[in-house]
Amino acid sequence: MTSKQFEIGNGARSRLGVVDIGSNSIRLVVYDGLTRAPLPIVNRKAVIGLGTDVERSGRIGEDSFDRGVSAIAALVKIAEDVPVASLTLLATAAVREAANGDEFRAAVKAACGHDMQVLTGDEEAQMSALGVASASPHASGIVGDLGGGSLELIAIEDGKVMQQTSLPIGPLRLIERTGGRLDDASLIIDEALLTVPWLDVMRNREFYAVGGGWRAIARMHMGQHDYPLQVIHGFHLQSREARDFTAMLEHLGRQTTAQIRAVSRKRAEGLPWGAVILERVIASLRPSDIVFSAHGLREGFHFSALDEATRAEDPLLAACRDLASQHRRFADASTALSAWLAPVAELLDDVAPRLIDAACLIADIGWLEHPEYRGEQAMLRALRMPWSVLSHADRGFLGLTLFVRYGGSAGSATAATCRRLLGEDASARAKALGKALRLAFELSAGRAGALALAPLTREGDGLALTLLNDAAVAAPEKIERYAASMGRAIGTSVRVSFAEESASLKKKAAG
Repeated sequence: MTSKQFEIGNGARSRLGVVDIGSNSIRLVVYDGLTRAPLPIVNRKAVIGLGTDVERSGRIGEDSFDRGVSAIAALVKIAEDVPVASLTLLATAAVREAANGDEFRAAVKAACGHDMQVLTGDEEAQMSALGVASASPHASGIVGDLGGGSLELIAIEDGKVMQQTSLPIGPLRLIERTGGRLDDASLIIDEALLTVPWLDVMRNREFYAVGGGWRAIARMHMGQHDYPLQVIHGFHLQSREARDFTAMLEHLGRQTTAQIRAVSRKRAEGLPWGAVILERVIASLRPSDIVFSAHGLREGFHFSALDEATRAEDPLLAACRDLASQHRRFADASTALSAWLAPVAELLDDVAPRLIDAACLIADIGWLEHPEYRGEQAMLRALRMPWSVLSHADRGFLGLTLFVRYGGSAGSATAATCRRLLGEDASARAKALGKALRLAFELSAGRAGALALAPLTREGDGLALTLLNDAAVAAPEKIERYAASMGRAIGTSVRVSFAEESASLKKKAAG
């Protein structure tokens, strides 16, 4: 499905609203604009269970029908009050497969004046895959989007959809087919997976888990293991660990699920069913690891509405650019910073260039904080950015880099979350980049032009920093100290040379 099939707003910052009408819940999300890293400014949900009766009777039940129409009308009213430039209603398995789906569609239009688009199984699968690709442009593996009534499976290669299918094995449908007997679900799931021939060539790849039922599993695992970051998107589990954990969740009884506080009551009730589906998928596909994604159908719809140039942007850099624009002190100096850091980047050649560029974009976001807390506040902003386009490793790397850039100790208790997310080697590289940024800001105070007066170059196996005549060097000894600290963090020598005027200042300061 292409963006031409959707009517969208008129402007790059137009607010776009989506009402996702699923088998279990109905959700409104309003995005702040047609940008590469959008933020949801409204996110409202009603748990209706439209698909509860579809497997048994083939129809949306009368109570669910009425409550669903009322919920959609209310969500549409909220969106119109925002207001939005564009509002789209997307319906999935329950409405698609119910005998009275057309009747429901007509009732919704009568109640709120908006028609809904009923997606086919393939269209639903493709939208979900686009959602994952919008956050991870080079994702490769299988996307699994679990709804109440269906499981969409999509093979993606470098962010592009290769194969897709929709299987009728969502939790609500399994409950109806088994009469609520969880032990009978495994065989049904296995038989459904065997009908997908292309799965054979997609084994041992990453599996991207999408959908509220699977996000609840991730949240439970985080709580059980005292995970340091409560952000679902980008959370990884190794295949064996995920299978062991889901096997445990399958055996939770009603009394136990009723006491779970980490997720909502409705999600807790469905945990064993989402767990058995994931466990059987893991058994069949033997994925290398499980990556939980907060991006799915709604984000895929938003992504489909973007022009090609915007789609091609790096979402991490787009998110960091937006964050920097909210906390900017001077004009954007990130390009000059990246260029100045090029010799350091050569020595940190296993750090992705996009991470260095991202760090340069947000390197000055702590300036408005109290000096004693700038490092900690900048680190927390990076760790807890609201954009769901960063992996947990990205968050940890940027957080630790900023903490050190503002003078924090990489080995301190304050930075423990970052170190746990990164591991020892990546933490050392983030520390080195933070030291380099600290030196850059001591030289420039965040002004791009000042960096040109203090070029940093490669010199043999080391680095050379030259302070030109016009460089404003108020504390030469501090420059030398920061340069030496950067060199130790990188594991190389740094020679600092002062032009004549700066050299006299240095001598005066020493005397």
